[in-house]
Amino acid sequence: MCESGIVSGRLVGVLGGTGPAATAYFLQRLIERTEARCDQDHVRTLAFNDTAIPDRTAFLLGRSDRSPLAALIEDGQLLEACGCDLLALPCNTAHGFFEELQGALGIPVIHMVRETVATASAAGLSLIGVLATSGTVAADLYGREAARLGVDCLYPDATTQGQVNRVIFDEVKAGRPVDAAALERLAAPLRAAGCDGVVLGCTELSLAFGGVTRAAGLPVVDALDVLADCVIMRAGRPSKTSKNLSLQN
Repeated sequence: MCESGIVSGRLVGVLGGTGPAATAYFLQRLIERTEARCDQDHVRTLAFNDTAIPDRTAFLLGRSDRSPLAALIEDGQLLEACGCDLLALPCNTAHGFFEELQGALGIPVIHMVRETVATASAAGLSLIGVLATSGTVAADLYGREAARLGVDCLYPDATTQGQVNRVIFDEVKAGRPVDAAALERLAAPLRAAGCDGVVLGCTELSLAFGGVTRAAGLPVVDALDVLADCVIMRAGRPSKTSKNLSLQN
């Protein structure tokens, strides 16, 4: 029997499938990061793991004419119709379509990229090195949000970006093991370029390196964990973390 007195809460829709393993890991992190003594203390979620959403990076890079926007909106509206009070989108690259998605819905969507930059800024980081898909880089999703908060943003050089892409697409999304030391190699050029922090700006990287707090001597900010903490707080649940989050939207 639950003694906490919490018997209900906001229903959070998880617009997932981009990719499916990262969505499952996000749900796991929600559980792990909630201060709970019983089932009823946890966040109420309704997850749609829609693996049919067209590839976000391919579209943003002009390699595909299949936009994911219609599917994202359709899925978001379905979750809204099911009674969800807010949405979480555990895919950084999909935030390239955030404004259109939010505009089509009557419930708020948590902006993972914005909240991650706000968390980095609150931690005192001034130049963040962002590891993400080429789609996120091409759309400058982190650079645009960083500029709003007076934070500088640096993406990897072409060689390192190629290595990031291989980890994301050829290893994590393909279900292959990732060398745990890979993050050190990816973060080292960012440190050499003057970054004072590293952002895991792809949920596949969160899946591969989740729980790592430092890489190449730099603090690591994991966008997926930031999103989990935002969801916990928005749902009115107590969090195990004390992150200083900017709860916008």
